[in-house]
Amino acid sequence: MANAVAAISLTRRRKLFWPVTLIAIGLLIVGWVAMSRPWEPKPILVKTETLAEGPAARILAVNGRVVPGARIDVRSTVSGQVKQLAAAEGDVVAEGAIIATIDDAGQRAAVEQTAAALDSALARQSQAQLDVDRATQLGDTISRKQAEEAKLALETAAREVERLQAARDQAAAKLDEYTIRAPFAGTVLTRGVDPGQVIDSSSFIFEIADLKTLKVEATVDELYAAEVATGLKVKLAPTGFSRVLESSLEFVAPTVNSATGGRLVRIPLSAEDGLNLPVGLTVITNIEVEARPMALTVPRAAILTGDQGSYVYVLSGTGAEARSISFIDWPAERLIVTEGLAAGDVVVLEPGKVKPKALIKSAS
Repeated sequence: MANAVAAISLTRRRKLFWPVTLIAIGLLIVGWVAMSRPWEPKPILVKTETLAEGPAARILAVNGRVVPGARIDVRSTVSGQVKQLAAAEGDVVAEGAIIATIDDAGQRAAVEQTAAALDSALARQSQAQLDVDRATQLGDTISRKQAEEAKLALETAAREVERLQAARDQAAAKLDEYTIRAPFAGTVLTRGVDPGQVIDSSSFIFEIADLKTLKVEATVDELYAAEVATGLKVKLAPTGFSRVLESSLEFVAPTVNSATGGRLVRIPLSAEDGLNLPVGLTVITNIEVEARPMALTVPRAAILTGDQGSYVYVLSGTGAEARSISFIDWPAERLIVTEGLAAGDVVVLEPGKVKPKALIKSAS
């Protein structure tokens, strides 16, 4: 009897299961439809930014390199065999210090020859002077012709002495060129020859630089060459150094290099800042071309360009309004807007998502 009652109860529950389940599903569908309202258009979620005025600057970032304040390739003005090198790479040399010598045996012989010839000419001049003095003492006892000949011989001897003195001085000066001296106090960066090597005036012997006064040299692309001028503030970030150094443009080349399309600029480093910076080190150079205490800026990605010019989408109600703008084009992620926008405008940062007449909703 109990089994029969249980069987009847199970049958009733089975009959009620599907109707109840279908009713529940129907209620869920009705609730979802009521909440989502699929027949109504859904707004597109886009990232936006509410504009506010603030400090803005145009920064020109270029790569520069550390260079010495003064650098020179030392070369010889004479040809010959290198006899001795008195300096090596890394040596600090004083101004005028002997750094190399060239075999000067031939030139020494030339100096000795001119000196001997000068000695002979001086002896002849001395004898000619004695002859003139004697002629003067004799007075009228000698002929006028003899006196004039004595004076002419003295004048000739004097001119020969002058000529040989100049030849001797020239030979001595030439001899001094066989001794290579440091043009200024500095550090030897590189050496280009070895002892025993035969060189001429085109041969590079040493590269010497003044490392006490370092600078940074950089090249500005001709697109922005007109924007740079001496005195502009610069921030320098040397590779491998944690400090950011501050300086200003000291030199701006008056021309653009036609081969590279760049304009050379030079920035000084203080003695303290440049103390441990090696020559040739890369330096990220940020030139502050313009600084504004208050300005509106927008991300470059928010700007579109069409037939009517440049524009952005501004959130207006539940839609997006295309707004024409003027801005300063510059190699930066954010650009200064000069016309078309005001503080408080909500600019769409993802203009590619905007469609005509579509509803827009800020996701940020």
